[in-house]
Amino acid sequence: MKNLILTAVIAVCTMTFAVAQERADVVSSKNFKKTVETLNKTIKSKGMMVVATVDHQNMLKMVGTSIKGATTIEFGKPDMGKMLFTMKPEAGLEMPARFYVFEKSDGKTVVSYYKSNYAKYGADFAKMDEMMNMSYSEITNFIK
Repeated sequence: MKNLILTAVIAVCTMTFAVAQERADVVSSKNFKKTVETLNKTIKSKGMMVVATVDHQNMLKMVGTSIKGATTIEFGKPDMGKMLFTMKPEAGLEMPARFYVFEKSDGKTVVSYYKSNYAKYGADFAKMDEMMNMSYSEITNFIK
């Protein structure tokens, strides 16, 4: 019985790691405020739209906690969303795309994102991964 339980736990852990998305962290050469401004400007210049911005620093101030800069920028292309949502509505959990921008204790600003993995929804979406991952790279190049 113990072996069966151990085997089941190992299988679940293995599946979890297989599905996990790869995270990328890019250290910006700019300060926090300038990094956020540059990302917003560059996203728009690439024909995408900023859908939402979450100011974590300000929200935590409301509950008496002080942190350095921390912002999430959600962005995307509505025509990509239209294609994906109509074929695979469960992909809504992953869209829009997002950058998490945060300031470390040493003052450096980091932009984090998960690399695109829409191919898991079928071969039709492999090109979308290629396009999104290229967009992430192009956009973050402007902060290096």
